[in-house]
Amino acid sequence: MTTRRTGQRGDAPAPGAVRQRDGGGRHSRKKSYKAQWFSVTALAVLGTVVVMHPDATNRRSLAAEVVAGASAPVTAPVTGVPISAVTPVPTPTQKFTTPLRPAPSLTRQPKGSKPNVTVSSGKLAVVPGFDKASGVRDKLTYRVEIEQGLSLNGAVVAATIHKTLTDPRGWQAIHPVSFERTDKADADLRIILATPTLTDKLCLPLDTGGEVSCRVEDRVVLNAKRWMYAIPAYDGDVSLYRSYLVNHEVGHALGHGHSTCTKAKTPAPVMMQQTKGLAGCLPNAWPTIKAT
Repeated sequence: MTTRRTGQRGDAPAPGAVRQRDGGGRHSRKKSYKAQWFSVTALAVLGTVVVMHPDATNRRSLAAEVVAGASAPVTAPVTGVPISAVTPVPTPTQKFTTPLRPAPSLTRQPKGSKPNVTVSSGKLAVVPGFDKASGVRDKLTYRVEIEQGLSLNGAVVAATIHKTLTDPRGWQAIHPVSFERTDKADADLRIILATPTLTDKLCLPLDTGGEVSCRVEDRVVLNAKRWMYAIPAYDGDVSLYRSYLVNHEVGHALGHGHSTCTKAKTPAPVMMQQTKGLAGCLPNAWPTIKAT
């Protein structure tokens, strides 16, 4: 470019002269303006942070580091674990709410409670199952029925009865009969375990007084109170008494009547009314020892 005064190009140095860069040139001024603008902007941002966050003065600020001309790399501020507000725990009161419905009844009786053998439901249920006759003589079928609500296991009761009837010491050994359990309606005998109340009804016209058992027509009715507790004369041998109870009442179905104690300190006849007393005889549950 040629100037008006010298006619020389303004960007060409004079011959032999060394060109010097003026420190106060326009390029320096531009850098100064940029630094000032950046400083003002950083201060404005810093002021906004301080206003919006009062605790910002206690933290390292990126804007402050830029204004201070820090050349070291900026590290992320350490953020403390936020402290959540403590939720107050309500103080318990003595106020109780009324349940919407009563608690369900227990399916099992509490430990130590007495079994139910007296509260009558008046309803009988047949114990399902079949036990084949073990003998070869005339077959006599029977089914076991238990009053609903009794604290007794039907399957266990049925097994006990069949074991007694088919025992080698039982009626099959001295009577022409073989016992077979069924759950069919056409059974020859119904062996029923019932509460004293229902026993009294099923035994009519006989008077069992809530204490003893009976046989009426095709019904052999066993008193659940006696089945559970036996009698004092058996000295706690409930299992032996149950065998007596079954053999005595089934003996009536086979045609045998009552007997008495004929000699003290000898086994009582099975057909003796041992529940009412032994009259000096000894407990006996088996016909082969002494039947009548």
